[in-house]
Amino acid sequence: MEIWTMINARAGRQRARENGERIRRVFALGGARVKTAYTETLEEAESFLEKAAQERPDLLVCCGGDGTLSQAVNALTRRGVRLPLGFIPMGTTNDFASSLGIAKEPARAAEQILKGVPHPLDLGRFQDRAFLYVASFGAFTQASYKADQGMKAAFGHLAYIFESAKELPFVRPCAARIEADGEELEGEYFFGAVSNSISLGGVVKLDPEQVCLDDGQLELTLVRSPKNPLEMGQIFQMISAGKLQGEMVTTRSVSRAVFHCREPFPWSLDGEYAPGEEQVEIAAVPQRIYLVY
Repeated sequence: MEIWTMINARAGRQRARENGERIRRVFALGGARVKTAYTETLEEAESFLEKAAQERPDLLVCCGGDGTLSQAVNALTRRGVRLPLGFIPMGTTNDFASSLGIAKEPARAAEQILKGVPHPLDLGRFQDRAFLYVASFGAFTQASYKADQGMKAAFGHLAYIFESAKELPFVRPCAARIEADGEELEGEYFFGAVSNSISLGGVVKLDPEQVCLDDGQLELTLVRSPKNPLEMGQIFQMISAGKLQGEMVTTRSVSRAVFHCREPFPWSLDGEYAPGEEQVEIAAVPQRIYLVY
């Protein structure tokens, strides 16, 4: 078995090379032929993924944050290539890995991959881009790509909390009309997401009994803009309790959602910035990737 391993050298708390050697040892002891690349830039990662798409190893393992796996998925999707994927979380929040029950310790996650089987998982499509587990806007969103890398390395998940707290006073309502599988919703929203995960930014939690990662459905979550501190308190109480249904918060399982925006606002795709447009189409792509765990 040939395993290619791409390790984001800048992910998480930056113990990439130490963890990378442990991962390589686990795969080698399991009888695999291992090729490892430590990538410092997006361009280096893209070059490695280009070679993987051409040479087709038995398994491509991505080690880093959610964005590392998302980049691999996009690179392979653009080239029309399907490879079995493995994921070893080495980022700060690792929302997607948490949804799948993947071990947080890299060597244990590598062992899971060796003993695992391929699972088909849905992707999301944002206009012409693929996303792994979430497209979001509004509160908590910019923290994912604005949080300083040094802060993330030093404080981990708290860096996102700090960045979110800084952004909250400046969050502008996002006005939109949404067509979602024949239903129409309209309002000014403090936060919105279309996701395939039980955790969003480590802050918003969805009911794991309502989230299925291979059912051809995504979860639409909309939080209305609060008009006063009491409504803001209600929102945070619902979010902290994981109860995302009520007057201020709406959740739906949808296969497709079209956002008609009064004016474009920025989005985040798996923690990476994406510019908005006046009309944004988001849809589920059923069982598009195979992840081994």
